[in-house]
Amino acid sequence: MRNHRLLLLTAPLLLAGCSEIQKLTTPPLSLALELKGVAGAEARLVLSGNGGGETYTDNGAGLQTAAAVWPGRYTASLSELAQGPIRYAGVLEYSNASGNYTRQGSMSFDVRDHDTGKLKLKGSYQPVTGSLQVAASGLPFGARAAVFYRASGQEEAPFDPERPAALEPGSYLLRFGEVVAGGKTYLPQPAQAVVAVEAGKLTPVSVSYSAAPAAAREGR
Repeated sequence: MRNHRLLLLTAPLLLAGCSEIQKLTTPPLSLALELKGVAGAEARLVLSGNGGGETYTDNGAGLQTAAAVWPGRYTASLSELAQGPIRYAGVLEYSNASGNYTRQGSMSFDVRDHDTGKLKLKGSYQPVTGSLQVAASGLPFGARAAVFYRASGQEEAPFDPERPAALEPGSYLLRFGEVVAGGKTYLPQPAQAVVAVEAGKLTPVSVSYSAAPAAAREGR
């Protein structure tokens, strides 16, 4: 009876050590790995499996290397990436002898013996938000344009030109408000505009301010 208990206790230990034994006795397969981030931001791809893990980084120049892998289950994941209001979604593409597979953010895949020479993992990024680049003229030093934006079906919200918000691609109605500075009221031209925001871009917006006539100021 004691011998049976000993066999049951040691079985999990033998199973847990299979991957390490396999690494010692089996030549690894080569996984062609590519990572393309965004200039000025560090992108990270984490590859883990078979009891190990490795992190690959790229600052926008592009990384091409080869990773040693063994038959088994692996997981790959990409870091989140943003530059100011522009946010990016990571895209993973995995290829083996059976075909190509694409996922966003992270994915799990199997490495098999017959995948030799056909293994490839690519990480890249696609922009998912855009924003506005507001240029205001006619205001005294230190004063900022009053800008409000609204997408279809949403409530109006203030937009800070110095800290632009990340906006989903689409059409926006902009409203420019009056600005009071140095005891004067400045009126915007135009008072409103419709702009299209594209992913990965800062849509330029211009507004000109002029001081309200004295009569107009007195009548307020």
